[in-house]
Amino acid sequence: MNNKNREIGSSLTVYNIAELHVKFQELINNADRIDIDLSNITDCDTSGIQLLYSLKKSCLEKNKEISITNPSAAVNEALNRISITWDVFFK
Repeated sequence: MNNKNREIGSSLTVYNIAELHVKFQELINNADRIDIDLSNITDCDTSGIQLLYSLKKSCLEKNKEISITNPSAAVNEALNRISITWDVFFK
């Protein structure tokens, strides 16, 4: 099994969504399992949350395993802005 463990940097916002989307597509195409660690995210907006959800959905549609873990305070704040909790959105 090909496993990719990725930290995605410190920013997950509208300003870097296009770049991250390309990286995520490469991961989906080249791995059976993807692990994303969000502990280093210091800046996150709802666009970033939408991208994470899209990544998870794409993985599930393509029978890829995915784990998105360790949401930082910035990620939780972005989730709170749309009245969603981590457990509801990503579990």
